[in-house]
Amino acid sequence: MDKKEKFKRVLIMIFVASGIFTCFYSYKTIQASIPDEISCFYGEQVTLQSNYPVRFEKEKYVETSLKVNKNLVSEYKVSAKLLGVISLKDIRVNVISKQEVIPCGFQIGIYLHTNGVMVIDTEAVKDINGNSIYPAKNLVLKDDYIVSLNGIKVSSKSQLLFLINKYGKDEIELGIRRNQTLINVKLKPVSIGENQYKTGIWVRDDSQGIGTLTYVTEDGVFAGLGHGIGDVDTGNLLSSENGVLYHANIWGIKKGKAGNPGGLLGSIRYEKENELGMITGNTNYGIFGIANEKLLSELPKQKLPIALKKEISTGKATLRCMMDGKSEDFEVEIEDVNQSGNCKDKGMVVKITDTRLLDMTGGIVQGMSGSPIIQNGKLIGALTHVFVDDPTRGYGIFIETMISEE
Repeated sequence: MDKKEKFKRVLIMIFVASGIFTCFYSYKTIQASIPDEISCFYGEQVTLQSNYPVRFEKEKYVETSLKVNKNLVSEYKVSAKLLGVISLKDIRVNVISKQEVIPCGFQIGIYLHTNGVMVIDTEAVKDINGNSIYPAKNLVLKDDYIVSLNGIKVSSKSQLLFLINKYGKDEIELGIRRNQTLINVKLKPVSIGENQYKTGIWVRDDSQGIGTLTYVTEDGVFAGLGHGIGDVDTGNLLSSENGVLYHANIWGIKKGKAGNPGGLLGSIRYEKENELGMITGNTNYGIFGIANEKLLSELPKQKLPIALKKEISTGKATLRCMMDGKSEDFEVEIEDVNQSGNCKDKGMVVKITDTRLLDMTGGIVQGMSGSPIIQNGKLIGALTHVFVDDPTRGYGIFIETMISEE
């Protein structure tokens, strides 16, 4: 084969490779331009459009406009196909009822009962002879939940320790929930003294803290935080059976600064008369529950309609939060709106512009998560996270995302 023929073959290979790359890049570009999910209200005419030759198909019918009514399920899928042939993705359509809710913006105390006790870590234990033994090694793992011991339901750390000492003379059987699967493991506790035993397992049970209530619906369902309650060490979402909502007493503010967001300083009195409702869910997009009569009687009277994310625009908005004992609206700027459906609890970038709030807090501080964001007379979302290097800016979650989690 002469040099001319070799050069020709190389050019052909480069041309083919370039064509494959161009097709792949174009496919990914078109795919990324289509949202993973959209929302609509019942009875609303939904139009799906693309700048590319894409067809949207629902139930085998090719449609660019989909009619939704109350007889349909609250969620369905639409297939997006390039040229009507090449599959790009399935779009999830969330159907939401039009409703008005009461935006809150005041701080609440949260007590969350975990479903079992969460394993933080395992370690070696020294027995009464000074030997290091690792009784739980490769049997119990970080992020497991211990839900029973010898068939007895475990609901707290103190109960677990009691049962280990009671039954530790012999091999014990632990009921473990691992990634939503229940398994049983057997291990032999280490004797460290008379009727004292250890398993080398570090655990944590109930969690508590302060956050902000976002809204209450007409039928008494509440939502707050805009993000889930996670373990302070692992960051993973705590598995919860239920919890209680309380009044929170805020007595100070630690101002935020770059590298240190600061926080609201307060306390919770865990007494019956301070209860505001029952927490029924801890999700990635907030806590949810049912308000009691006390909370319902203390709510403001103003109701606002909810807005879908497609109605939200960059520009001025207000943030409702309680400072100096009263709930107020402070000026903010919506700097970015992510319509893609990714990072649901970080759908908006919000900047605090109100000098009053900046003087009091320095920006967004811990405890403000869940503060309602209002634009054009509608509730559009809630504050969720702060930028550590710039506490005047943070993220917000769309209200349609929170409503869908109820």
